Amino acid sequence: MDLKPSRSKMKHFKRKRPVFIFDIGGVVIIWGNNDPIFKYVAKRYRVPFTEMRVVMNKILPELEAGKISCNQFVQRSLARFGKKLRSGDNPARLITIPFARGAKPRKGLIRIVRKLQKQGYEVNGFSNTNRVHASFMKQSGWTTTLFHRFFASCNLRVVKPNTSAYRKVLEQIGVTPSDVIFIDNTEKNVLGAKKAGIKNSIRFHSLVNLKTDIERAMQEYE
Repeated sequence: MDLKPSRSKMKHFKRKRPVFIFDIGGVVIIWGNNDPIFKYVAKRYRVPFTEMRVVMNKILPELEAGKISCNQFVQRSLARFGKKLRSGDNPARLITIPFARGAKPRKGLIRIVRKLQKQGYEVNGFSNTNRVHASFMKQSGWTTTLFHRFFASCNLRVVKPNTSAYRKVLEQIGVTPSDVIFIDNTEKNVLGAKKAGIKNSIRFHSLVNLKTDIERAMQEYE
């Protein structure tokens, strides 16, 4: 696959070459949702997983927006069940162990990113994540070696699909919405990007579909 505009359509292009922004969890790395974390904590503290999932999902946006610490996130979740953090338990480890065990790089996607970079395109990463996971991904090289820049919601202080999250990223990169091709695996985040003006927002379903969708989106650029 040659991820560049067709020569036959070059005369129709009015824009400069695009900047890419890829989501991380569920796209660049194989990580469907945070259920493994919720299960791990629920099992360790002997509370029902389904109830823990509801509680943690409700508080999670505050963690990923950098408004509370990992310690506050875990302790507030446990408090809903009348539990306290065990002596010796590290909240950061409680949420990192399942992530480290379950999250794996999507090799085919990484090849696509590398190919875009070789063709001269700027490729950035943007993820709803907390400081602990952002640090783990940095140490693993998933964000430092793969992207021109990586944007974590916890540092932006706002999460997708809030339109201000996308606008902050665009402002820091120095591009307009029409300059960007955005890829995410969740519908709500794709819709949020479109509301922020990023018309070329692609929902990731599979590698095959992604290649086709990128090629189609790139037909608008020089």
